[in-house]
Amino acid sequence: MKNNYLNYQVALTLLEGVGAVKAKALLAYVGNVEDIFNSKLNLRTSIPGFAKERYRMLNREGALQKAAEIVQFVEKNDLDTTFYTEKRYPKRLKECMDAPMLLYHKGDIDLNYKYTIAIVGTRNMTSYGKQIINELIYAIADCNIQIISGLALGVDGYVHQKCLEVGIPTIGVLGHGLDRLYPSSHRKLASKMLNTQGCGLLTEFPNGTNPDKENFPQRNRIVAGMADATIVIESDIKGGSLITANLANDYNRDVFAYPGNVFQRFSKGCNQLIAQNKAQIITCGKDLIEIMGWEEGNTTKNIIQTNLFEGLNGDEKLVVSTIQEFEAISLDSIALRLQKPVNLLSSLLLGLELKGLVLSLPGKKYSLNGI
Repeated sequence: MKNNYLNYQVALTLLEGVGAVKAKALLAYVGNVEDIFNSKLNLRTSIPGFAKERYRMLNREGALQKAAEIVQFVEKNDLDTTFYTEKRYPKRLKECMDAPMLLYHKGDIDLNYKYTIAIVGTRNMTSYGKQIINELIYAIADCNIQIISGLALGVDGYVHQKCLEVGIPTIGVLGHGLDRLYPSSHRKLASKMLNTQGCGLLTEFPNGTNPDKENFPQRNRIVAGMADATIVIESDIKGGSLITANLANDYNRDVFAYPGNVFQRFSKGCNQLIAQNKAQIITCGKDLIEIMGWEEGNTTKNIIQTNLFEGLNGDEKLVVSTIQEFEAISLDSIALRLQKPVNLLSSLLLGLELKGLVLSLPGKKYSLNGI
């Protein structure tokens, strides 16, 4: 049953002209990924940004056929998949409008680690970059932090390597399918990650996807979206690391950069981020820990409201429980998580507002009152 449902999840990502944003709108409207492929389904109204005519023209059957081949590969190679509506989907990534619908991953990884940072930088790492990484990794080794990077040459690969050495969980996000590895020189490193607890590989691309140039900006949004903060070690002014940093800023995440020699090419990107106030300056791991409030032994008080669900029906409890996981969540996101129609949820949310439990925020978002 799980695999049959996976067919539809994969197929949704294969529909031509339907990216992550449109796929979420379509799923929120229809309510169930399987129903999207129901040939008898007739949209009575247009979905925002998605005309009825466009829906009818989708090659849904072709997508299902291709999806069956991908699912076969997933099963044969013991891969894991996580769909956007699943509870274990990365919560930080889910807050991003363009978060992918489906993730393929392998290895013993936690998609919702307590603290997560992304470390990125140039493929042409210098000895200065190595010094920075060595100090940073050892400084945060005991702070219960997970590190995400892109398994590329240079900074990325060195970061993963140091994480393995000191026992920090690390995830390599790829710009291609899990049936290949780029760069091939990192096969041994990737194998070590797959065989180390807390480490592994992740991608949104199915098997058969080559490491094409246009895939890496997409990869970078996952790196930035899964992290509480992004740290740029060394970068040219046009490096892919700056794309990741800009995405992190767009997602309202913290961005940090290490300053460098103003005459050194691979310090210019970091210096530019700092000069333009697009990144906070840090010079050591202690800076990061203090700014983020992640000092060892620091605990966050969890406020538990035991009477929160008193007097609520089943659907209302589900809605409140979902909102409780976020500072603010959109109506469409609630619909996706609960697989319930938007009109029903709108009515439930209005009732919860009148009861004083839920606040309506700008942008059709909701939060719990007083949380």
